[in-house]
Amino acid sequence: MFPTHPDLMGQLAKERAASLRAEAQRHRRRPVRAGWRPARFVEPAADLSRVLPVPAEPLQTPRTDRAA
Repeated sequence: MFPTHPDLMGQLAKERAASLRAEAQRHRRRPVRAGWRPARFVEPAADLSRVLPVPAEPLQTPRTDRAA
C-alpha cells in the first residue's frame, strides 16, 4: 500500500556519527607531547627614539632667591 523509500537522511546521519566517533577515537589515541611550561618572557627592546638626549653640560639658570 505505501511505497517504501530508503531512509537517506537516517543513513547519512548514521554515517556522519560513525565518522565522528572514528575521528574522536583517533584523536584520543594521540600521545600527549609536552606538559605545561611557563611562557618565555622576552624583554622588549628599548625605543631610544622616544628618549630625550642628556645635555653635555648642566644648564645655567639665573638665581631667583635674591632681591634685585
